[in-house]
Amino acid sequence: MIKPFHLSFTFPNLEAAKNFYISLLGCKIGRDTGNWIDVIFFGHQITIHQEQEGLTSVPIGHFGTVLGKRDWVAISKMISSSNVPFELNPIIKDEGTDTESGKFIIKDPASNVLEFKYYKSFNTTVAANNA
Repeated sequence: MIKPFHLSFTFPNLEAAKNFYISLLGCKIGRDTGNWIDVIFFGHQITIHQEQEGLTSVPIGHFGTVLGKRDWVAISKMISSSNVPFELNPIIKDEGTDTESGKFIIKDPASNVLEFKYYKSFNTTVAANNA
């Protein structure tokens, strides 16, 4: 069983973060102190802090999630119908094989890069001999 990860970062506007992660992506909100929120990001915990003096928002390289193909397709369609542009359009590699995979990349309103992936077989493609 995969255990959840935790990622914490600062956002220039906490309401914009809520709109993006909760309203657009459909994530669930956890704790909300008014200065930071916990977001259940596809089973993982991200904590988003409101930018303030001494706590500056700096975009992070990238992070993301691995979904099942059905959810990946649904989210890519939802993104397509929103005003969020793709940084990398949805692509599927090796379709119909055991190593089939897909990915797309978007940015949140703070310019954090989010990568969404799916694998037909995570163990065959990624974990290989370590599953």
